[in-house]
Amino acid sequence: MKPSPCILLYPLSLVYCLITSIRNALYNTGLKKTTRYRTPLISIGNLTVGGTGKTPMSELLIKTLLPEYRCALLSRGYGRKTKGPRMAANDASPATIGDEPMQMKLKFPGLTVMVAEKRTLGMDYLLKQKPAPQVVLLDDAFQHRAVTPGLSILVTDYYRPIYKDVCLPAGNLREPLSGKKRADIIIVNKCPKNLSKSEKEHIIKKISPDSKQQVFFSCIKYGHLRQTGSNESFHPKPEEQKPILAIAGIGNPIPFFQEAAKYGGDFEQLTFPDHHDFSESDIKKINGKLEQMARGAIILTTEKDAVRLSHKKLPATLPEKIWYIPIDLEILFNEQDTFIKTVKSYVEKNQRNSGVS
Repeated sequence: MKPSPCILLYPLSLVYCLITSIRNALYNTGLKKTTRYRTPLISIGNLTVGGTGKTPMSELLIKTLLPEYRCALLSRGYGRKTKGPRMAANDASPATIGDEPMQMKLKFPGLTVMVAEKRTLGMDYLLKQKPAPQVVLLDDAFQHRAVTPGLSILVTDYYRPIYKDVCLPAGNLREPLSGKKRADIIIVNKCPKNLSKSEKEHIIKKISPDSKQQVFFSCIKYGHLRQTGSNESFHPKPEEQKPILAIAGIGNPIPFFQEAAKYGGDFEQLTFPDHHDFSESDIKKINGKLEQMARGAIILTTEKDAVRLSHKKLPATLPEKIWYIPIDLEILFNEQDTFIKTVKSYVEKNQRNSGVS
């Protein structure tokens, strides 16, 4: 019997683990510089590659804080075709700032969106704004340690437990499991809505948080269908369902496809890589596939993919056929108020809003 690919890659994982451990040790001991800011900084990140639900987590935080504070989102802008610090202007697109920052820009007009590979440069730009933001959310920043957040939120996937995983390339961890100690809050996301209290306690025991860490459990809540470029929502009755071509370019598309399949009897799907930049040939393939399906077929996709597609040159009849399923993150076990109170308490205690320490 041949050994599995994971076993063959395990020695490389040990090397990767060692390198990331040394890097973390350099930051922990101060041998590598990290910058602290007086402005409240909330980091949203993960230990694993692929989608754990950071975007809906960020959206929950924005909905919580934006009514009361000037908020900014600082992201690397993964997948953009530009370089350096860049503020999201009115003419921004996924190509200039990345798909997820673009999604946030469209969804929250009052949010300042900044992209920068070097987070310190991004922070410098943000703090020079008049007026400067009162709260900055650091997107996908758990491993970007040149900036030290005041509150660190680690998002994990219920179906890919971090305590059962190993480092890249044999596993999916970006760094050793010990890195979880840097988190103030751990969110176990994508849980079944009916997760039992006994399983909750079992998972907490496996994660083994320290006394200062809070652990919350959350699920993804799907909303009614929305047509691209419209605020109208639609929840079709069985007799109104249409043939569906489901398209996903996200880290883990399986839950999306399972949800999308509920909306049509004639159902087909196309999968693309995470953050995929749809090419002209991709669009021809999608349109051709749609035309082969029964009359009245529509495209059903994720909100992130809908944002990317809406900025592409499409056949004239295609835009009106593109729909997406919006998602929200819901904290389970009636602990959403506790979570929000924790976040707001941190922000309220750190409202000094200027400078570097």
